Amino acid sequence: MTARKWTHIIIHHTGAEEKDAAQVRRYHLSLGWIDTGYHYVIERAGRVVPGRGLTFAGAHCLASGMNSKGIGIALIGNLDNHPALPPQERTLLKLVRDLSGRFSIPVGNVLGHKEVPGAATACPGKHLSMASLRSSLKVKSEKIHRVQVGAYRIRENAEDMANRLRKAGFPVVIIEGTLDS
Repeated sequence: MTARKWTHIIIHHTGAEEKDAAQVRRYHLSLGWIDTGYHYVIERAGRVVPGRGLTFAGAHCLASGMNSKGIGIALIGNLDNHPALPPQERTLLKLVRDLSGRFSIPVGNVLGHKEVPGAATACPGKHLSMASLRSSLKVKSEKIHRVQVGAYRIRENAEDMANRLRKAGFPVVIIEGTLDS
């Protein structure tokens, strides 16, 4: 099967209080679908259950064509009535981080179902903050270590060293200053 070009991740809640992902699957199959409409379901204990394979379009969000370009993830529960459980939240963050990295999906394309243009729904519920999820996904500032190669009184000598380093494949910045700065 050909890999799909995923550009978004769409977050849902099931809106019901199912026991597990198998119950969600049975319901979706009873509708005549080929499998669960979501690509992943996160159970209350934080277990990720694969649903519809990533080679297939989803059946989770018609608006803006997201079934074809958005990976659907659902958390079991009605998140209008209560927040997701901590294991679900941890798993959601890890799964979204993994999928967004694997498919180069930017943080801004991780949307709650209700944030999709044209979607008329409260999903994924008032107790799931998409802003907090996106904030947690942003790369934290990493500590870096700089290496200074030399200091030159004559600009041409500095340029010569910089050119040799560039030819060797190193990024180079020349910073002008004084000995006491």
